[in-house]
Amino acid sequence: MNKINSLDAYIDRSGKAMLAGCWTYDNARAAEKMLDWDNIGKNNEAWKEGPFLSAGSGQKEIDRTRPYCFRMSEHFSTVASMVVGPPQNGVGKIQIPLPPLSEQRSKVEPVISKLIIIEQFELFKEFLETFEGPTNKKRRTEWESILDEEVIKDITKITDRRNALTHDSIYELSSMQEAVEYFEKLKYLAPILFNLSS
Repeated sequence: MNKINSLDAYIDRSGKAMLAGCWTYDNARAAEKMLDWDNIGKNNEAWKEGPFLSAGSGQKEIDRTRPYCFRMSEHFSTVASMVVGPPQNGVGKIQIPLPPLSEQRSKVEPVISKLIIIEQFELFKEFLETFEGPTNKKRRTEWESILDEEVIKDITKITDRRNALTHDSIYELSSMQEAVEYFEKLKYLAPILFNLSS
Protein backbone atom coordinates (compact mmCIF):
# COMPACT_ATOMS: atom_id res chain seq x y z
CA MET A 1 0.00 0.00 0.00
CA ASN A 2 1.21 3.51 -0.73
CA LYS A 3 2.60 5.34 2.25
CA ILE A 4 1.13 8.65 3.27
CA ASN A 5 3.82 11.19 2.36
CA SER A 6 1.94 14.49 2.10
CA LEU A 7 -1.12 16.34 3.27
CA ASP A 8 -2.82 15.62 -0.07
CA ALA A 9 -2.09 11.89 0.25
CA TYR A 10 -3.53 11.88 3.77
CA ILE A 11 -6.69 13.74 2.70
CA ASP A 12 -7.14 11.32 -0.23
CA ARG A 13 -6.58 8.12 1.81
CA SER A 14 -8.67 9.21 4.80
CA GLY A 15 -11.51 10.36 2.54
CA LYS A 16 -11.59 7.08 0.61
CA ALA A 17 -11.46 5.10 3.86
CA MET A 18 -14.33 7.16 5.27
CA LEU A 19 -16.44 6.59 2.15
CA ALA A 20 -15.76 2.83 2.36
CA GLY A 21 -16.77 2.82 6.04
CA CYS A 22 -20.00 4.72 5.34
CA TRP A 23 -20.82 2.41 2.39
CA THR A 24 -20.30 -0.64 4.61
CA TYR A 25 -22.42 0.85 7.41
CA ASP A 26 -25.27 1.82 5.07
CA ASN A 27 -25.37 -1.69 3.58
CA ALA A 28 -25.25 -3.39 6.97
CA ARG A 29 -27.79 -1.06 8.58
CA ALA A 30 -30.20 -1.32 5.62
CA ALA A 31 -30.11 -5.12 5.85
CA GLU A 32 -30.44 -4.99 9.64
CA LYS A 33 -33.60 -2.88 9.32
CA MET A 34 -35.11 -5.47 6.97
CA LEU A 35 -34.61 -8.19 9.61
CA ASP A 36 -36.12 -6.29 12.55
CA TRP A 37 -39.64 -7.22 13.70
CA ASP A 38 -40.09 -3.66 15.00
CA ASN A 39 -39.82 -2.29 11.46
CA ILE A 40 -42.90 -4.02 10.06
CA GLY A 41 -45.25 -1.78 8.10
CA LYS A 42 -44.98 0.46 5.06
CA ASN A 43 -45.43 3.61 7.17
CA ASN A 44 -42.94 2.59 9.87
CA GLU A 45 -40.44 5.26 10.98
CA ALA A 46 -37.59 2.97 9.85
CA TRP A 47 -38.49 3.69 6.22
CA LYS A 48 -38.64 7.46 6.51
CA GLU A 49 -34.87 8.00 6.67
CA GLY A 50 -32.03 6.07 5.07
CA PRO A 51 -30.25 3.88 4.92
CA PHE A 52 -32.83 1.34 3.77
CA LEU A 53 -33.48 -0.96 0.85
CA SER A 54 -36.20 -0.16 -1.64
CA ALA A 55 -37.30 -1.35 -5.06
CA GLY A 56 -35.92 0.30 -8.17
CA SER A 57 -37.90 2.90 -10.05
CA GLY A 58 -40.96 1.37 -11.71
CA GLN A 59 -40.54 -1.94 -9.86
CA LYS A 60 -42.94 -3.56 -7.41
CA GLU A 61 -42.23 -2.11 -3.96
CA ILE A 62 -40.64 -4.29 -1.26
CA ASP A 63 -43.13 -6.02 1.02
CA ARG A 64 -42.70 -4.46 4.46
CA THR A 65 -45.47 -6.44 6.19
CA ARG A 66 -42.97 -8.94 7.60
CA PRO A 67 -39.31 -9.09 8.53
CA TYR A 68 -36.89 -10.85 6.22
CA CYS A 69 -34.28 -13.51 6.96
CA PHE A 70 -30.75 -13.83 5.72
CA ARG A 71 -28.46 -16.76 5.17
CA MET A 72 -25.15 -16.31 6.92
CA SER A 73 -21.87 -16.80 5.08
CA GLU A 74 -19.69 -19.84 5.56
CA HIS A 75 -17.25 -17.59 7.43
CA PHE A 76 -19.93 -16.47 9.88
CA SER A 77 -21.18 -20.04 10.26
CA THR A 78 -17.67 -21.31 11.02
CA VAL A 79 -17.02 -18.59 13.59
CA ALA A 80 -20.46 -19.04 15.19
CA SER A 81 -19.85 -22.76 15.69
CA MET A 82 -16.40 -22.00 17.12
CA VAL A 83 -17.84 -19.44 19.59
CA VAL A 84 -21.17 -20.97 20.64
CA GLY A 85 -20.90 -24.54 19.38
CA PRO A 86 -23.06 -26.37 16.86
CA PRO A 87 -26.85 -26.59 17.23
CA GLN A 88 -28.23 -29.50 19.26
CA ASN A 89 -28.24 -32.71 17.16
CA GLY A 90 -26.69 -30.74 14.28
CA VAL A 91 -29.97 -28.98 13.40
CA GLY A 92 -32.01 -26.12 14.75
CA LYS A 93 -31.32 -22.59 15.86
CA ILE A 94 -28.54 -21.21 17.99
CA GLN A 95 -28.51 -17.84 19.73
CA ILE A 96 -25.65 -15.68 18.46
CA PRO A 97 -24.30 -13.29 21.13
CA LEU A 98 -24.15 -9.95 19.33
CA PRO A 99 -23.04 -6.54 20.63
CA PRO A 100 -25.54 -4.38 22.51
CA LEU A 101 -28.03 -2.20 20.68
CA SER A 102 -27.10 1.42 20.05
CA GLU A 103 -29.57 4.21 20.72
CA GLN A 104 -30.68 3.76 17.10
CA ARG A 105 -31.63 0.10 17.75
CA SER A 106 -28.63 -1.04 15.74
CA LYS A 107 -26.09 -3.73 16.52
CA VAL A 108 -24.02 -2.95 13.43
CA GLU A 109 -23.56 0.77 14.14
CA PRO A 110 -21.31 0.46 17.22
CA VAL A 111 -19.10 -2.13 15.53
CA ILE A 112 -18.65 -0.33 12.20
CA SER A 113 -18.27 3.16 13.69
CA LYS A 114 -15.62 1.84 16.10
CA LEU A 115 -13.64 0.36 13.21
CA ILE A 116 -13.97 3.61 11.24
CA ILE A 117 -12.66 5.71 14.14
CA ILE A 118 -9.69 3.40 14.72
CA GLU A 119 -8.80 3.34 11.01
CA GLN A 120 -9.10 7.13 10.72
CA PHE A 121 -6.78 7.57 13.71
CA GLU A 122 -4.21 5.18 12.24
CA LEU A 123 -4.21 7.05 8.91
CA PHE A 124 -3.85 10.36 10.80
CA LYS A 125 -1.00 8.92 12.87
CA GLU A 126 0.78 7.65 9.73
CA PHE A 127 0.44 11.15 8.26
CA LEU A 128 1.85 12.78 11.43
CA GLU A 129 4.83 10.41 11.37
CA THR A 130 5.97 12.01 8.08
CA PHE A 131 6.97 15.15 10.00
CA GLU A 132 7.35 13.80 13.55
CA GLY A 133 3.98 15.21 14.56
CA PRO A 134 2.40 14.79 17.99
CA THR A 135 1.57 11.06 17.77
CA ASN A 136 2.24 10.27 21.43
CA LYS A 137 2.50 11.98 24.81
CA LYS A 138 6.24 12.72 24.49
CA ARG A 139 5.88 14.31 21.05
CA ARG A 140 2.75 16.17 22.11
CA THR A 141 4.79 17.73 24.94
CA GLU A 142 7.44 18.79 22.41
CA TRP A 143 4.77 20.46 20.27
CA GLU A 144 2.97 22.24 23.14
CA SER A 145 5.03 25.42 22.77
CA ILE A 146 3.74 25.99 19.22
CA LEU A 147 0.20 24.59 19.56
CA ASP A 148 -2.90 26.46 20.59
CA GLU A 149 -4.45 25.11 23.80
CA GLU A 150 -7.64 24.07 21.94
CA VAL A 151 -5.59 22.07 19.42
CA ILE A 152 -3.83 20.28 22.29
CA LYS A 153 -7.23 19.45 23.82
CA ASP A 154 -8.48 18.18 20.45
CA ILE A 155 -5.43 15.95 19.95
CA THR A 156 -5.74 14.60 23.48
CA LYS A 157 -9.46 13.94 23.03
CA ILE A 158 -9.11 12.08 19.71
CA THR A 159 -6.18 10.05 21.04
CA ASP A 160 -7.98 9.14 24.27
CA ARG A 161 -11.09 8.06 22.37
CA ARG A 162 -9.11 5.88 19.97
CA ASN A 163 -7.23 4.35 22.91
CA ALA A 164 -10.48 3.55 24.72
CA LEU A 165 -11.96 1.90 21.62
CA THR A 166 -8.76 -0.02 20.95
CA HIS A 167 -7.63 -1.06 24.42
CA ASP A 168 -10.60 -1.00 26.81
CA SER A 169 -12.97 -3.94 27.02
CA ILE A 170 -15.76 -1.70 28.35
CA TYR A 171 -16.27 1.69 26.70
CA GLU A 172 -19.04 4.05 25.63
CA LEU A 173 -20.52 2.75 22.38
CA SER A 174 -19.57 4.75 19.31
CA SER A 175 -22.00 5.90 16.63
CA MET A 176 -21.83 6.90 13.00
CA GLN A 177 -22.44 10.49 14.06
CA GLU A 178 -19.35 10.29 16.26
CA ALA A 179 -17.33 8.68 13.44
CA VAL A 180 -18.25 11.52 11.06
CA GLU A 181 -17.40 14.15 13.70
CA TYR A 182 -14.10 12.37 14.41
CA PHE A 183 -13.28 12.42 10.68
CA GLU A 184 -14.15 16.13 10.53
CA LYS A 185 -11.89 16.87 13.50
CA LEU A 186 -8.94 15.03 11.92
CA LYS A 187 -9.46 16.88 8.61
CA TYR A 188 -9.42 20.13 10.58
CA LEU A 189 -6.25 19.24 12.53
CA ALA A 190 -4.20 17.80 9.64
CA PRO A 191 -3.45 21.05 7.78
CA ILE A 192 -2.87 22.96 11.02
CA LEU A 193 -0.21 20.49 12.17
CA PHE A 194 1.27 20.13 8.70
CA ASN A 195 1.68 23.90 8.32
CA LEU A 196 3.23 24.24 11.77
CA SER A 197 5.75 21.50 10.99
CA SER A 198 7.53 23.57 8.37
